[in-house]
Amino acid sequence: MRGMISRQDTQMLGLFGIMLLPILYLIYTNILGSQWNIHPVVLSLMLVGMLVFSATEIPVYRMRTKKPDFSEEKMQLLGEFYSVPLAEEFDLGDELVFNTRVTLNVGGFILPLLFSMYAVITNPGFAALEIMLIVVIATHLLTEFKSGIGMVMPDYIGLLPIPFALILDPGNVATVVLVSGVFGILLGTVLSLFNITEQTEGSTYINLGGVGNFRAIYITVIVATLLSYSPL
Repeated sequence: MRGMISRQDTQMLGLFGIMLLPILYLIYTNILGSQWNIHPVVLSLMLVGMLVFSATEIPVYRMRTKKPDFSEEKMQLLGEFYSVPLAEEFDLGDELVFNTRVTLNVGGFILPLLFSMYAVITNPGFAALEIMLIVVIATHLLTEFKSGIGMVMPDYIGLLPIPFALILDPGNVATVVLVSGVFGILLGTVLSLFNITEQTEGSTYINLGGVGNFRAIYITVIVATLLSYSPL
């Protein structure tokens, strides 16, 4: 399991942590999240839990991928930027191939998936399904497989559902953005796995909802929460 905290990770956690302070207060006062019929404490724990468990991975599958020929300098730069111990990972196993582990990130895959499932069950709608298909296609097209790292996507992809939600279901924007954004990103990421073969220059881990895509998921959830604003 990858265990490396860089300056960039610390900055990200600090920024999200500062953002959470006023958001948790607004949730406590029922100004945010009331339309989801979820207890404020549960919603608060969900948002905090996603951050806390953002480094926790559950292995679900194994595959073989080819080891790229990286220099020490490139491994160090990529490792520092994406917070992964590349030098250690390249020393493991066979000299030519990775025994790649596909994992589900608890904070970036499992918790947002459960949250979105609850939202769609309590407040179903066709608009979320239609927009989800757009997000799936966009995620699949914009996700890039980086050798040694895994699947990487733009952090801003979670903003895509907002204008479509305002057009198709303006009275239910928060739920539509949450459901279509989270399901769309996760499904698009899973579909991208089918592009990977034994000839692909791979990595030791492919973290679904983790390295390379956690921020996109978390930003989607935060934006959806803010869109649930309902002043008393």
